[in-house]
Amino acid sequence: MLMEKVLIATDFSPAADQLFNCIFELKQMGMDEAILVHAVDIRVGEGAMETLQQAGKRRLKELANKLEFADIKVKTYTPIGFAATEIVQIAKAEGVSLILIGSRGKSIVKEVFLGSTTFDVIRLTDVPVLVEKYNRNESNQYTNVCINKFQKILLPIDLSDCSEIILEKVMQMPTVAQEVILLSVVEQGETDREVEKTKENYREYLNDKANKIQSLGIATKVVVEVGIPSKCITKLAEEEQVTSIMMGTRGKGIIKALLLGSTSDAVARTSNRPVILIPCL
Repeated sequence: MLMEKVLIATDFSPAADQLFNCIFELKQMGMDEAILVHAVDIRVGEGAMETLQQAGKRRLKELANKLEFADIKVKTYTPIGFAATEIVQIAKAEGVSLILIGSRGKSIVKEVFLGSTTFDVIRLTDVPVLVEKYNRNESNQYTNVCINKFQKILLPIDLSDCSEIILEKVMQMPTVAQEVILLSVVEQGETDREVEKTKENYREYLNDKANKIQSLGIATKVVVEVGIPSKCITKLAEEEQVTSIMMGTRGKGIIKALLLGSTSDAVARTSNRPVILIPCL
């Protein structure tokens, strides 16, 4: 899973500043160009927009200088508009490999940041999105939950084409990923027998995939559970202390697409671990 060109969306909040701690590992994944975006909200009013835009350009220039010193090509954008729309449009125009965005905003009100800009970006874009997660200490300072995000990956699997696509991407990362946990969640069926049969089918499928991943030198673990998918995913992610959750934003068929859409939404919102969301069109 190469990431040659990465869009980094920032609102200059303390949490957003921590996104730049990800630069080294993204370089390991092949990043050689960063697209820095700070969108000025059109709702601030005409009198303030130009002032904020000029201030944003100065801040992005400072960040760009630091990245260029690390031998990364940089482009900067300070559009005026609705942040999510601007981010998605720039990502498409630039042909980026990944959008890196935080799950927190500038203020207490924006503790629901994932419900606004980040959440809208996830819904609108056709580009993979890495949603960073943070710890906040008593001094109200943010730190990244974990740095080596591709070291121990949790992969929720639903036997869909999307799952196959994501598995292929992970299998392209043998020099980065050290451990992969394959998880399938069986939702409660009509009978215990039906549930057990589905669990057996999932486990057989996952074991086959695990063998292929292990052949690349990546440690692999298979887990099959029964319950609500989003809750099982976030619970296992904490128990295993994974460095990221990688999952699709489309499922199997029309109904499953809606289900997995809601599952990925819920995981992105509630997980304490970084989440990598990959659209499967």
